[in-house]
Amino acid sequence: MKKKTFIIFSLDDQRYALSVQSVKNIIRSVALTYLSEAPDLLLGLLNLEGTFIPVINIREQFGLPQKNIQISDRIIIADVSKYTIAFIADAVEDVVELAQKPLDQSVDIFPGMEKYFIGISRHNNATVLIYDIDTLFPEQTIKHITDELKQITEPA
Repeated sequence: MKKKTFIIFSLDDQRYALSVQSVKNIIRSVALTYLSEAPDLLLGLLNLEGTFIPVINIREQFGLPQKNIQISDRIIIADVSKYTIAFIADAVEDVVELAQKPLDQSVDIFPGMEKYFIGISRHNNATVLIYDIDTLFPEQTIKHITDELKQITEPA
């Protein structure tokens, strides 16, 4: 089975993997700019060296309970289609090569989430769900968010 390189991150007690090719940067948690009129999926904006990057609420996308941002959290900056987005993970654990197996019925994930995942693997005796960033954050959804941001942030 062919192995690919992934970044493993966690949300609550579950491990997830994202292709290293999609990731631009990983930074420590920082203060975000919150917009009262922002779309539901937008957690806030990250000011990275003068460039504002939308921070997507991955917990909402996965149907996980919301939690306050902790200083120990990590912000993963990634490319989705032609856009740059960010999302917050509880931790980034490793960069590893994983052999990807197809999902099967024995995998216990939240109903409806299986559409985001392209496979499953094991690392350090833990199940790792491998997801496709373009399916999790479809281009039309990110375009909609960035279009709304332009309306909110640009002067009339």
